[in-house]
Amino acid sequence: MQYKNFRKQLFYGMIGVGVLGSLFHFVYDFTGKNRFVGLFVAVNESTWEHMKLMFFPMLLLTGILVPKWRETYANVELILNLGNLAATWLIPVLFYTYRGILGFGVSPADIATFYISELLAFWLILHLIKYRGNPLLKRLTAVSYLLIVIQGIAFMWFTYHPPALGIFAVP
Repeated sequence: MQYKNFRKQLFYGMIGVGVLGSLFHFVYDFTGKNRFVGLFVAVNESTWEHMKLMFFPMLLLTGILVPKWRETYANVELILNLGNLAATWLIPVLFYTYRGILGFGVSPADIATFYISELLAFWLILHLIKYRGNPLLKRLTAVSYLLIVIQGIAFMWFTYHPPALGIFAVP
């Protein structure tokens, strides 16, 4: 019963992440290009900025689910963090892979990379939650939080200080 409830909440969370991520694509312009808001939402059309559309909604979902499920699933923090990192980094992997194969981009495929990344990450979360009793996973929770913090800081810093790399380029 608990796994079924977790799956149900995760499903609703997946819908929320998809909706919130989609809305985050437009929030920067809606707020009159507010620089603080821009730290958390896409400020341009670069691949890097589109990764933020997944990262921050997934982070919010983690903050909602962890207090509810920590007692039941000891490694829920680690698993949700890994899901967040996987979803975030699958976006450029899928985006550049499909564009590399085709040699050009297609707008619906660009959008699909977000949702496919999300689906794969939520599948990963459901798969990993089964290993809740593994003590090795418990030790990795602190590492996962460190990676989440580093990723969050990188998103905020590179929003307004992007290096001259392709992932930060605006097409």
